[in-house]
Amino acid sequence: MSIRIATLTIDELQVGKEEAFEQAIVEADIDDFAKVSGDISPVHMDAAFARTCGFKGRVVHGGLLTALVSRLIGVYLPGRNCLWQSCQIGFVAPAYAGMTVRVAGVVNQVSVAVQYLGHSDFAAIGTWQSYSWLFEGSR
Repeated sequence: MSIRIATLTIDELQVGKEEAFEQAIVEADIDDFAKVSGDISPVHMDAAFARTCGFKGRVVHGGLLTALVSRLIGVYLPGRNCLWQSCQIGFVAPAYAGMTVRVAGVVNQVSVAVQYLGHSDFAAIGTWQSYSWLFEGSR
């Protein structure tokens, strides 16, 4: 993986600054996240079970999607000079293997005086036969 980490400082950030990236989600991502997290709920691990619950297949872990927000903040906006401290996320639709997820964020508050980048809103849209809103939140 050859990704360049942003090195934006608080002085370089302005309200309205946006960044985004896309990530294809594959079955192995779900398996790997289950190994790391220990979350082996059948809704994530067993497609047949997930379908009996009304889903199209194995549901991607919300924690895996949240990890993509961590990448957005720690790599792209603002990158190296940031430590994510809190967030609020609402999941509004399931994600499935085979989706390409676009994670986007926009800065809507900057305080140079206290070195604070606030309420950088973020959202993810997944593509899998059509577009759907997956989650949204703020930090």
